Amino acid sequence: MNKTPLHQFLTQKSSDAKRIRRQVWRIAIPVIIANSSVPLVAMVDTGVMGHLAHAYYIGAVALGSFLFSLILAAFGFLRMATTGFVAQAAGAEDHELVLVHCWRGLMVAVILGLVVVALTPFIIALAAQILTMSAEVEAGMAVYLRIVCLAAPAVTVNMVILGVLFGLQRIKATMLQLITINSINIIGNLVLVYGVGMRVEGVALATALAHYCGLAVSLPLMVSALRRGAPLRLSSWGEVFDLRALGRYLSLGLDLTIRTSCIILAELFVLNAASGIDDVALAASQVGFVIFGAIAYPLDGFAHAAEALTGTAIGRRDGVMFRHVLRETLLLAVVMAAVMAAVLALAGPLLISTLTSIPEVIEVSHRILPILVVMPLVSVLAFQMDGVFVGATMGRDMRNAMLVSVAVFVPLVYVFQPWFGLIGIWLAFLLLLGLRGITLWWRIGHVRGLMAPD
Repeated sequence: MNKTPLHQFLTQKSSDAKRIRRQVWRIAIPVIIANSSVPLVAMVDTGVMGHLAHAYYIGAVALGSFLFSLILAAFGFLRMATTGFVAQAAGAEDHELVLVHCWRGLMVAVILGLVVVALTPFIIALAAQILTMSAEVEAGMAVYLRIVCLAAPAVTVNMVILGVLFGLQRIKATMLQLITINSINIIGNLVLVYGVGMRVEGVALATALAHYCGLAVSLPLMVSALRRGAPLRLSSWGEVFDLRALGRYLSLGLDLTIRTSCIILAELFVLNAASGIDDVALAASQVGFVIFGAIAYPLDGFAHAAEALTGTAIGRRDGVMFRHVLRETLLLAVVMAAVMAAVLALAGPLLISTLTSIPEVIEVSHRILPILVVMPLVSVLAFQMDGVFVGATMGRDMRNAMLVSVAVFVPLVYVFQPWFGLIGIWLAFLLLLGLRGITLWWRIGHVRGLMAPD
């Protein structure tokens, strides 16, 4: 009987597959541990605001943090592109090229970070014109952005450092960077809001300080990792500014920027649509996105493993290795998604009550909880395919898949909201996540084409 490609994919067994599985776990476990601290930051942000007197504090931090995320999402390619290029160069054992990719990324990161600082007043004014929000939410959002945008240079440089460390599979170093940033952010939130008596400005200041502390910790870690491959040296200006290589880097960056900006815009679209209902719906949606973060960041552990190992396989032109990487990372991620869905079904109500004590917000948050429970299983394919395509530096496919998904998502919001209210908005977002994974899976043959035949 002829076996289907899916059956062959699920039944591969070999010593190579076991070795790849060990590598996946070696990368994924530290990343899962470190990434688990990321949603804790959002939980603390939302929790400290959620236990103040008014719902608009939650809304101000929600919109401010999403806008900051949107700004930096435009530069998220610094981490992803650097990971892909460094992993491929390391897989080919071209350590000089690793250094060139590193310095090129750092140069671009510093420039872009300073641009964000300079454009902060314009960003605030534009947001006030475009978004639907109460006067109290608008004022709080402006305070948040004025402070947190000062950390943009640290954030962009940290992205490149993280990309280098992932590409070189220095996973413990990435864990240390992420835990440092997120721990200081959490402690700063509690001290500045509850200890000093600040409100939105305390949350923003804690975030800014955390990123600069993370930079101080991670820069030496990157230098140490680079020295293991080759003597550390500054690449020549001709190498860093090679127009063809820089053009490829920025072209990939543009594709990834469009892709990532669409993700953040979709989330902002949900918040804006919820804000059009009332401040309670907006606050409940922020609670929902905090829970979604608790889903997303652990799943990212297997996506990061797919990034690093796919890049290595492409650098070696090893199709067999890639096949095992694809199978192992996806199957392990699906298991993790199922576990997370079960945990969320049991612990979701408790988590909501932890995030806010406002009765109206708790009630509305419970309405969207069933959607959040199934979200890990619906979104897991999208996470893993993102990892594979980042490792392959195939940003155009990621961009196109995202644009198709958003083109379906936006009309669905307008169709579902009149029928189902806030639940309809979140149902459209759920379908967006599922469609992203499916559209990328259809393009997996393009990645296989980069490797030698099995």
